[in-house]
Amino acid sequence: MEIELDPHLAIVVEKAQQANPNPPHPADIPVDLFRAGYVLQGQTQALQGLICEEVYDSMIDNDGCSVPVRVYRAQQTPALQPGLIFIHGGGFTIGNLDSHDSLCRQFALQAGITVVALDYRLAPENKFPAAVDDCLAATRWILGNAEALGLRADKIAIGGDSAGGNLSAVVCNELNQSAEALPACQLLIYPGVRLVDFQTESRQQLETGVTLDKRTIDHFNDMYVGGLDIDPNDPRLCPALAPALKGAPTAHVITAEYDPLRDEGEEYYQLLSAAGVTATYHCYPGLMHNFVMQTAVVPAANEAVLDCARFLKEQLH
Repeated sequence: MEIELDPHLAIVVEKAQQANPNPPHPADIPVDLFRAGYVLQGQTQALQGLICEEVYDSMIDNDGCSVPVRVYRAQQTPALQPGLIFIHGGGFTIGNLDSHDSLCRQFALQAGITVVALDYRLAPENKFPAAVDDCLAATRWILGNAEALGLRADKIAIGGDSAGGNLSAVVCNELNQSAEALPACQLLIYPGVRLVDFQTESRQQLETGVTLDKRTIDHFNDMYVGGLDIDPNDPRLCPALAPALKGAPTAHVITAEYDPLRDEGEEYYQLLSAAGVTATYHCYPGLMHNFVMQTAVVPAANEAVLDCARFLKEQLH
């Protein structure tokens, strides 16, 4: 497949290649270094200097899980505010509160909301379903104790990128299935919704030559579920296989043209729509996976994040 990147992204890729013509493959990098590099990307390619009036770290203890969180409040006010539960990406293996700090600040400021970012347990130290358990436990607590965080219980969205998009969809589907309180809407940023033994045209066409190639996907999946006796049809792994999507929260799904997860993201939007869920979809041309962490160097990526913030503002205000 011929790849014609957005001109600004092409410059970023070219500069990276010039700086390191023969970089090691991500699958060959020790996980601690991989994690450090991911945080560094978020600190060098995403917008910096975004000031929220209040940012603090806390802990949520619920259902046997202890989940570190970071709360971003755009403005300090006694009034209850709408909110977003944000779940970071990183193949269930990398990423933390620092890697997506800029993105969370941008959502808080641009949508006028309070963001609660979850620092769920990572693989391979904590394999599936640890991340699912943490995100479910934290979301249940937040929805049930919204006022403790200064939030309106009926105006709390959930969202995330990549693995975080997967986990956001899983949380919505699990809560919907058990008739529990639901987030007001879901923002799914290039979500992986069919993790196991699945091929789409975009996965086949973009096996190599992109930021998230097949070997990296396989590496992430091996660290998340490798060695486990899993059911490949488990909807906690593959939210596209949920037994019923009717009643799920309103959704906005975004993907990138040169992302192997593109087609399954679009398919999930179609599945939600077919189930009667209000859903919208947009694929951003010329971009690759991970673009929401490139807001300082790729204007189209920044515009995509602003689009997401507009969705949140429309849904929550």
